[in-house]
Parts: sequence; structure tokens; C-alpha cells
Amino acid sequence: MSRTFTNVDDKVLCEIIALARQRLVFVAPGIRPPVAQALTAAMSLVPGTAIHLVLDVDAEVCRLGYGDKDFKGMQFLQAAAAKHNLTVNHHPGIRIGLLIADDTTLIYSPTPELIEAESHLPDKPNAIILQNELPPQLAEACAVGSRGFATLEIGLDPIDNRAVEAVKQDLQDRPPKEFNVARIERVFSSLLQYVELTIEDYKLTSRSLLLNPELFGVRDAEVVRRLTNRYHLFSETDALMVDIPHIDETAKPDPEKPNEKFGPLSIDRERNRIKKRFVIEAGRYGTLILRRNVPDFERELKVLEAKISEYRTAVQEQIKMRTQEIVDELLTALLERLRAAPPDHWHSRFLEKEPTNEDIKRLFHEDVQGEVNRVKTDFNPKVFTAYKDVTYQTFSDEKFRELMEKRFGRDAIAAIFNEHDAAPEQPQEQE
Repeated sequence: MSRTFTNVDDKVLCEIIALARQRLVFVAPGIRPPVAQALTAAMSLVPGTAIHLVLDVDAEVCRLGYGDKDFKGMQFLQAAAAKHNLTVNHHPGIRIGLLIADDTTLIYSPTPELIEAESHLPDKPNAIILQNELPPQLAEACAVGSRGFATLEIGLDPIDNRAVEAVKQDLQDRPPKEFNVARIERVFSSLLQYVELTIEDYKLTSRSLLLNPELFGVRDAEVVRRLTNRYHLFSETDALMVDIPHIDETAKPDPEKPNEKFGPLSIDRERNRIKKRFVIEAGRYGTLILRRNVPDFERELKVLEAKISEYRTAVQEQIKMRTQEIVDELLTALLERLRAAPPDHWHSRFLEKEPTNEDIKRLFHEDVQGEVNRVKTDFNPKVFTAYKDVTYQTFSDEKFRELMEKRFGRDAIAAIFNEHDAAPEQPQEQE
């Protein structure tokens, strides 16, 4: 191996380990059986005092794909070390790789196979290899220097059998995902995600006054308890349009431009335009969005939210005027009935034997004032968005895949699956 920057995989590690005769150091997050077997063979050739083995005994190491998913490599190495009166040591959180075999020093970046498949191409380096140059500082830190274990920095604690059993149990309880599945999830999740967009409470036809049934002459307590009288502020055909400031692309009012008319239909149009531009309708699977479109999608929603905020302020003034008109309309319609049969709770509220028109007006306004105040503040339209990742089970669903192929083209979707389904080995360069 003549290159300084090179690519390292299990095959290369095994080849270098096989050359060791004087000293052997192996440091990595995890280990797979072929490397464990190579280290086991070297134990018969290298003095035990010159061997130092360090791993991270953690179920997450297996789930991330730094070692094999079933922990077999670790168990094999530990059993072999015990036969040679050696230990495999633990260092939590280690995420670099180091192999020292006699005068060869290899420092490398282990591949988390949950995320990506190993590359085998020298022009895609993940390692630095030094020949005949073991830095004294590194030798001392790994217990293969002149002072032995006195200067050891990494892997101070031998691996406890109980820790190994705990990891095995953890992996049984929460098994690692198949790495090819996880890579497909990662690729698709980086492209697509579910999105929900809803706009609530902007329809004026839902605004109403809740009136006490006693105002309409209902006296029976049970009927009063069960009966509700709602008076709608706006009819089904009302579509209140108001003037709002022009909102620019930064969601700020632009006083240099004329006001615009805005109402419930405007909200519908804007929502439908935004959905048509960014949202992918996937039938029973829900609605999706390309992640690259999310910033523009949210930018447009902020503009819509700013318009809705201006609309809310203007409409609340209209509601205030409309509720007052309705109170006057109702009072005019009910005046004679209320004079003839005022509600029971009014009888202690006027001085004469019969209430005067002023008494009725005063008491009616008091009865409905709380409801009027509620309606004034109740109109508060809101825009809600929610995002969720798409699972592999959905991606691999035949019908869903057909929808995606129809949307993005068969070749594009097939290329993603073909690239990541089996984590194919990349071809070696010709010598």
C-alpha cells in the first residue's frame, strides 16, 4: 500500500493485522467477524504485553453499523482474548479507528453502515497510513511505547461480561434496522416528507350569538337547560371583504402600494395556489412535499399569515358593528313579548309593576353583553402546518411507488432504489 491517503475496509484491516509480529493495537467503535478472526490469529504471534484492543461496548454501535448487527464479532474476539489471557477493553463513545501492526500505523474513519455503504475506491479515502513511522506520543498513549501501560490513554477498563450481556439483551429488545432499509429511508426522507396544511376559524358563517332561551319566553328549567338559541351574525351567502394593506414578499405591509380587497374566498384561493405549487397529493397516503421546497413553502405561508392577521383586525371591527346591529334588531323584534312576559330573573331589576322600554333595553343589553364581548374576540383565524418523515414501509409499497414514479419518472425512483437497496460494492480500480 503505497498511498498515504487511502481507503480502508475490513479486507485491508485483515491484511495489515496478518503482518503483525511485534506489536498490535486495534481501536474502533465496533468490529465484524472477519476482523475479529484476524485479530484472534495474531494473538498467537504477537507478545501479549504488546497487544491492546479497544472497542465501544454499546448497542448503538451495532445499530449505527460500526460493527455487525448481532454483536458476533465482539463476542468472538472477547472469547479468543480470554483464551490468551488478554482483555478487550472498553472506551465509551470512541468513533475513530486506529490499527498499529509493527511499523505500520493506520488511522481511519469507520463507516456507519446504517447511513452509507462502505466505499472501496482508493480515490475516496477514509484513512491515513504511515509506514515505519509510529509517533512516540501515539505509541505511549496506546501502551506500546517504552513505558508500557503506565501512559495508556484509551481503553482503560476491560470489558465486563455483564456489559456484553446487557448489549445483547438491548439488541434483542430493539433490533437494529437492516442497513439497506435504513439507507433507503435516509435517501427518501432527505427528498420527501409528509406535510399537513390547515387554516382554521376563518369562515364568518360560524360566528353567532348564543342567546338565553328565557328571552324567547321559555320557562321550563329542563327545556332551558337543553335548548340553545344561536343567532348567526352573517348569512351563508355573506363573504365579507375588507381592505387590508398590500403585503410584500417579506410578509411586511408595503405602504407604497394600494390596499387590496381580502376575504374568506381570498384565503381559499391563496391556500389552493400554495398547495398546487408545493404539495403533492398522494391519495390515501396523504400529502407530501419535496424538502427542497419547504423554505419557499413556508415563506409563502408567512405572507398568507400576515394577510390573515390584517384581515382578522379589520373583521373584528366589522363583527363589533354587526353584533351591535343584531342586538338592536333582536330588541326591536322582542320588545313587545319582553314587556308582556319579562324573564323571571328580571323581576327584581325594575321598580315599576311592569318594565318600561328603557328597563327592557337596559336589561336585554346586560343579558347579551357578555356574549357580544365573546364574539368580538372569538374570531381568530390560524394557519397550521405539520411535517412527518415517510417510512420505508411506505416507500416500498407498490402503489405508493407507482405514484412516485408517475410524479417524478420511473428512472429517477428506480435509480434511488437500485443505488441503496443492496448497498452494492463499488468496483475496484484497475491496477
